[in-house]
Amino acid sequence: MKNLKTTLSMALTAATVGLALPVFAQSPGGPMGFAMFDRNQDGVVTEQEFAEARAERMASRAAQGAPMRGIANAPTFADFDRNGDGKLTPDEVAAVQQARRQARGGMGPGRGMGMGGNQPAFAQFDLNGDGALTEQEFYEARGQRIQQRAGQGYPMRNLANAPAFQAIDLDGNGQVTADEFAAAQAQHRQQMMAPR
Repeated sequence: MKNLKTTLSMALTAATVGLALPVFAQSPGGPMGFAMFDRNQDGVVTEQEFAEARAERMASRAAQGAPMRGIANAPTFADFDRNGDGKLTPDEVAAVQQARRQARGGMGPGRGMGMGGNQPAFAQFDLNGDGALTEQEFYEARGQRIQQRAGQGYPMRNLANAPAFQAIDLDGNGQVTADEFAAAQAQHRQQMMAPR
């Protein structure tokens, strides 16, 4: 939580004084969220945006002494662009990332953000596809996920510890962005992996 607050504080400070933070600063590890690729925030990702975002992240990780592992096997723009229209949508990015998590075995049944199984993609919760979650949308999507997982024979554990909408809505504006959602998932993963 302390690292998350520090990162958010730095981003807010940078935005206030007009500094440009690298797009990857919001997610030091794990897959890059759609918002990190969508550099001009127009709701789609071009091949150029994709390449620039990935190159910046690779350079940053290398400079930190933590080069990206498995980059040779990382999906290409074409792998994400399933309909071949030359631009990526949040759903296309989420679908590929979800498929890769499942291929690796994910985190296993009953784990992940207190909502069970592999952690859900933001797009799965963004029911109206507008790029932000309202409280109603968040709880409706969570309810759907609970039913789906139960129907698959994986009832969700630790629902009592699932984060409330207000805990994920870091800026308190009544909407959860993809970055806030990803930050909450990253924090939950850290908590799950911490020694007990």
